[in-house]
Amino acid sequence: PLPTPHSDYDLIYIGGALGVIHAAVMAQRGYRVLLVERLPFGRMNREWNISRAEFQSLIDLGLFNRAEFENIIAREYVDGFNKFFDSNNPPHLKAAILHTPTVLNIAIDSEKLLQTCGDKLKQAGGEIWDETEFIRADITSEAAIASLQHLPTKSPRQARGRVLVDAMGTASPIAWQLNGTSAFNSVCPTVGAAIAKGFEPGVWDSQYGDVLNSHGDISRGRQLIWELFPGAGDELTFYLFHYHQVNPENPGSLLEMYEDFFTILPEYRRCDMEKLVWKKATFGYIPGHFSIGSRDRTVAFDRLVAIGDAASLQSPLIFTGFGSLVRNLYRLTDLLDTALRHNLLSAEDLNQIRAYQSNISVTWLFSKGMMVPTGAYLPPERINSMLNTFFGLLADEPAEVADDFIKDRFSWLTFNRLALKAAKRNPILLLWIWEMAGGKEMLRWLGSYFSFTLQALVSWLIGGWFPNFVRQIQPWVEKRYPKLWLQLLAQSYAVTAGMGNPEKVDLSK
Repeated sequence: PLPTPHSDYDLIYIGGALGVIHAAVMAQRGYRVLLVERLPFGRMNREWNISRAEFQSLIDLGLFNRAEFENIIAREYVDGFNKFFDSNNPPHLKAAILHTPTVLNIAIDSEKLLQTCGDKLKQAGGEIWDETEFIRADITSEAAIASLQHLPTKSPRQARGRVLVDAMGTASPIAWQLNGTSAFNSVCPTVGAAIAKGFEPGVWDSQYGDVLNSHGDISRGRQLIWELFPGAGDELTFYLFHYHQVNPENPGSLLEMYEDFFTILPEYRRCDMEKLVWKKATFGYIPGHFSIGSRDRTVAFDRLVAIGDAASLQSPLIFTGFGSLVRNLYRLTDLLDTALRHNLLSAEDLNQIRAYQSNISVTWLFSKGMMVPTGAYLPPERINSMLNTFFGLLADEPAEVADDFIKDRFSWLTFNRLALKAAKRNPILLLWIWEMAGGKEMLRWLGSYFSFTLQALVSWLIGGWFPNFVRQIQPWVEKRYPKLWLQLLAQSYAVTAGMGNPEKVDLSK
């Protein structure tokens, strides 16, 4: 990295969950890194699941070796199930179980993962200030200055860096300010718990996960969906969530969700609530952004860039920021490294560092179609019928089709083929979505679809040769025109990773 006498750090990360993963990678590349975390470092209010193929990014980047990866695996599953309640569905909308054996089948010990990343960050010369709250950021021509407060002592602290990285998640005040108080368009209110033990034998085989499951219809204006992921030993982690329309008259209370969780859990997984040993609560709001194009959301300001849930660029259908960050880690690391090396730290330059994928921008209509509009009445079985329509199609497809779709790797042809099959199986599906989303949102979605189509065409025309060409001209262009090089590199990733086909580049050197 270039010397920067005006700053104490090259990078200041605010948020120690997703933030520490990226911070550790950048510290290992020689940058002076500070990580700021409001809680005692390493604590999490949720668990993480991923697949081996996706975690490989962290191994290829040199952050983990294979032995370290095996050490943070709490449980590896044989299979994961996807099944939606269909007792009230018409016969043609009942669906078989969708098996996804390589989707979210690795349960990560999240606290061990964070601790390992924290150790590697410090070994590379980085610092961690935990129990320290972010107050504000002031941007000057020479530095980003973070004003902080050490919570145990209530004493103020300050840090100066070349770039501030917002990894504060869904509720990031920076993300809200950058996007006009609208950091995301929808949320999935999510509650649950990691339960250490207490279930009777035979209630659940810990070799299997419940990826998506509903066992009831719409209740209280929402369709509840369960996830179940076995962890180490007898531990089971549960999530209960629903797709929620952001509306001031219906805030999506987590407390109300927990009432449902405690009421329904004995029915969902046969248990005596008094015998369960509770390890920790798992809760939060998973954000979704309804993208029209790659630039309809601001993720950067001068000397400031957002990653993870703060950037809200992950799939609005399946994954949280963890999956998006890991799958796009090559891209984010390479682009940020390039910007830092050439001091390209303006809002225009840093806005190119994003995990946007054109192929998943079209999936927001699916999540919109699973939200019960506030105050509206729908037939109780409606959302399960819609879910069964699509997941039933995936169950009929080869295993790799479902795997690619749920991991955000599907192509334009696959998307259109499945959409046409869904329309044939359930001709009124589009009318149902229109009823739930509304005409205005359907027209907005057409913008997403046309953007996806155009990007798919560009990727088809140049994706086979453009990335290689860019790498070949790198020595000449980067030296003479660094700003142009950053733009070319971002476009190279846009036609590969941006279409669900990550460009494999060895960044560990």
